[in-house]
Amino acid sequence: QAPVPKPVNQGLTKDLPAIYDLIALALQTDSTRVATLEVGGTFFASDLGIREGYHSLSHHGQDESKLDLLVQIELYQVQQYARFLEKLKTIREPDSEGTLLDSTMVLFGSGMGNANSHTNTDLPLILAGGGFRHGEYKVYPEEGNRRVPLSNLYLTMLQRFGLEIDSFSMSRGTLTGFDA
Repeated sequence: QAPVPKPVNQGLTKDLPAIYDLIALALQTDSTRVATLEVGGTFFASDLGIREGYHSLSHHGQDESKLDLLVQIELYQVQQYARFLEKLKTIREPDSEGTLLDSTMVLFGSGMGNANSHTNTDLPLILAGGGFRHGEYKVYPEEGNRRVPLSNLYLTMLQRFGLEIDSFSMSRGTLTGFDA
């Protein structure tokens, strides 16, 4: 019997906390080792009392009023992510000194560095847990005139998963400075 009430579909915006709780439960019970959550087009800002659509607000044109609304939406999303991390931190791993967060890599981010102009460089990403050393803001400068590919992060994560691989997609190596 699940220790949570049966979910009722209220829409992604209102259901986001429950979805994170279900992911935590699935990880805790070893029902899965991987979970993906996309907060996209079905995230209705109206459920937060905002009358404009999330996507249209992302094309803000530097309009301060639109930016303020966009910050409210994204603050809610980040708060739910933080709540999820805190929940994982409270779940002790059996036969271990650590928590579920210690053994779980949680990547949060966006496929757009700037949605207003549809640029997919300088992506805002947060990696938590997984035994990595955290608490830093990292900027990866261009290598010559080439940017560090996101696949370098993925390769770093895959190797932490235990895969013995030297490349992933367009990676040119792993990211340094993450070891615990």
